[in-house]
Amino acid sequence: MDWNDDSVEQEKTKFSTKMGCLFIPVALGISVISIAAWYILSSQETQLKISHSPNQLNSIEIVKKHDFPDPTIRIYYDDKNVMKTQIPDKTTVEWKNDYQAIVTLTKQGQEPDIVDIEFDANPDTER
Repeated sequence: MDWNDDSVEQEKTKFSTKMGCLFIPVALGISVISIAAWYILSSQETQLKISHSPNQLNSIEIVKKHDFPDPTIRIYYDDKNVMKTQIPDKTTVEWKNDYQAIVTLTKQGQEPDIVDIEFDANPDTER
């Protein structure tokens, strides 16, 4: 009877070892896929608005960046950007001229967030 008990224990040990060897690669594979999917999904941007200056010399692009855990708003202009953490209900761009604009981010029930944008002047012309 002792001999059969040892045989059963050996079979259980072999089975546990095989399951452990199978579990580790599967768990690592799922982890790698999950991390890759999270990275791809977390860096997406949604374009909210593009506005061009009166004479089409400059433009402002407003995007919603799906950062984890909280999304942000990015205002891209003249190889620069401004980041805002409050997601607005409404965005407006009012151009003063080809080199100055006012971006207004409005969220219901809060004061509007106003961003003054100033582009570098064209080196060929004076302001």
